[in-house]
Amino acid sequence: MSTEETESILQSVQQDRGYSLEMHRIMAEADLEWVKKYNDFIDATYTGQRLLDRKTKELLQVVVEAALRADQDQIQAHIKVALREGATPEEVLQALQAVIMPMGGLAFRRGVQAWAAETGFKF
Repeated sequence: MSTEETESILQSVQQDRGYSLEMHRIMAEADLEWVKKYNDFIDATYTGQRLLDRKTKELLQVVVEAALRADQDQIQAHIKVALREGATPEEVLQALQAVIMPMGGLAFRRGVQAWAAETGFKF
């Protein structure tokens, strides 16, 4: 059963990151103390304001996750946040295009599929 604290942490994850994954719920249920520490790390490196703005960090997340061949829905989650943070669909696509050589064609394909699904691009 979920506690109020667990639900509060999960709501915070959704609000701060703009998405939540099954992993977040599993870990919150299994080891809430670890999730709290993980959230502090995420704030320091990803969601918190530093020199790079959130839009730039999301574009980086999109291309890294595409390069690592993450699940399409995970890449889409970051595209959605990048768009929310002011990136245009064209900027997201150009970020993917900029790294096609080092990440490879298969990873690029998955990234483009996520981009098309999230932006509603019809072909």
